[in-house]
Amino acid sequence: NTPGGNAEAAAELAVALMFAAARRIAQADGSMKAGKWEKKLFMGVELLGKTLGIIGTGFVGGIVAERAGALGMTVIAHDPYLSQERAEEIGVELTDFEDLLNKSDFISIHVPNNSETAGLINREAFAKMRDGVILINCSRGGIVVEKDLLDELESGKVAAAGIDVYESEPPSDLSLVNHPRVTATPHIGASTREAQVNRSEERRVGKECRSRWSPYQ
Repeated sequence: NTPGGNAEAAAELAVALMFAAARRIAQADGSMKAGKWEKKLFMGVELLGKTLGIIGTGFVGGIVAERAGALGMTVIAHDPYLSQERAEEIGVELTDFEDLLNKSDFISIHVPNNSETAGLINREAFAKMRDGVILINCSRGGIVVEKDLLDELESGKVAAAGIDVYESEPPSDLSLVNHPRVTATPHIGASTREAQVNRSEERRVGKECRSRWSPYQ
């Protein structure tokens, strides 16, 4: 059991998907490879000055918060297990779930899939989000209701999404994966050489580390 062994890898993927979704990098790459020059089609948004809402600030979410702060984003977080001291340490403002939905330009999810979080991001949650929000999920499938996300992408409520995890894996329905404003990866959050080495080593997380990190991812 090596808690946090793949945290850096998963956090970096979440940040990469934020950039990819904001600038439509995968779609522009596909267009170029098809021999097209659709420069006007791929207007994006910058991360600088935007508000990132992080749901869950454990091993992965905490790193994402620190990276986003370095990029000039305002970072807010919802995590019932996070202390005020730790929030200040990683540079986030603690807030409640509804307030996070209302204020965030980007939302990144970093919680386990359990009875508290299954279906957390559903039609009702989307209704409370800002128009044009960008959603990132590198945590677990089943936290985001995929049909509801697809509907919100179609309506334009969600401007783009970066998705690494799915309700079933591999997904049998590719409607979400194939949406033109979705950047999809095949659950590769832990797929770095460094993460595999970390996870293969026998490590113990000491009491000090346990006290600093939330049970959320």
